[in-house]
Amino acid sequence: MKRDSVTINQGIFMVLLFMFGSSVIMGVNTIVVQDTWIAMLLGALIALPLLLMYGQILSRFPGKDLFEIAEITLGKKFGLLVTLAVTWYALHLAALVLRDFSDFVHITLLAETPQLPILLLMILTSVYLTRSGVRAIGKWSVAIILFVFSVVIFTFAAALRLIQLDDILPFMEHPPQKILYAGAQIASFPYAESVLFLCLGGAFPKGQPKRIYVTALLISTVIFLLTFLRNVTLLGPKMYEVNFYPSYVTARIIQLGNFLTRIEGSISSNFLMTGIVKISVCLTAAAKGISRLCNLPDYKTMAMPAGMFVFMLSLMLYDNTMDVFHFLDYYLIYAVPFQVLIPLLIFFVAEVEARRSRKSLRQGG
Repeated sequence: MKRDSVTINQGIFMVLLFMFGSSVIMGVNTIVVQDTWIAMLLGALIALPLLLMYGQILSRFPGKDLFEIAEITLGKKFGLLVTLAVTWYALHLAALVLRDFSDFVHITLLAETPQLPILLLMILTSVYLTRSGVRAIGKWSVAIILFVFSVVIFTFAAALRLIQLDDILPFMEHPPQKILYAGAQIASFPYAESVLFLCLGGAFPKGQPKRIYVTALLISTVIFLLTFLRNVTLLGPKMYEVNFYPSYVTARIIQLGNFLTRIEGSISSNFLMTGIVKISVCLTAAAKGISRLCNLPDYKTMAMPAGMFVFMLSLMLYDNTMDVFHFLDYYLIYAVPFQVLIPLLIFFVAEVEARRSRKSLRQGG
């Protein structure tokens, strides 16, 4: 195994925790409220061909990352433009996630604490993981995945006696086009954000990217469905729709007898650990892009500068938490070039070149 590579399980858990990311604190799209479970299934179906495309790109160029692949398929000039665009997306996404988590901690846990130390603690932890390499992020993912699963399963089981299934009715209350649009938003956030793993492509086991992507998609969809059903049936559609952090509010309701109450602390730990994985992956992608643009031999030297840029950007992104949720309304449009257009162009060019090569070989034979 290469020094900075991961095993299949590490790859799956990395992608899975990346998908959880900020979606575990903010929840997935709620514009269709009790019909969100339908939108989740549609979102997974919409995301599936995208993730298969990402996997095919990595399989077509084993050992290469997105920046190298872009230069091979599109040429040096267009390849550098792609590198610049994707590097910005990685930096911006890292700043968005960092701000999401600092807002969450500030609002729910440490209201008297300034945001600055919260932001610094998370970004420095993520920088450390980035400098330690992709393999270290993979090991961190394996170390925390059992805790993440345990919290989700435990809170769902503890909530069973309180669940009111009437809260997911009436079925298809919203127009089909609105549910479909909500599904597209869910496909974009969080599933298709995993396009950034193309930047780490050389770390994935050869021939396994599709398996890693699809397995993570299936598991995350099941977890999101369980989490949604737990939240909406405990809070009710109206409360679920207006809460910034439905999973945290739900955890405050759950208790087992008189001896186990206020389990929101475990939920908060859950959130923060997945957030560190997502920020670290974004920083790794950004550091690789910056090192490519600057012709540096080791991307890890760019981890701290990238982290400090993300830290500063997160401070300037929004005036308040409401702005975060307003931006989500437009995120789908913003993300399309990075999640769909750039990978699709690379995929198309790579497939055309591969067919030409096969045709030339047949003719030569």
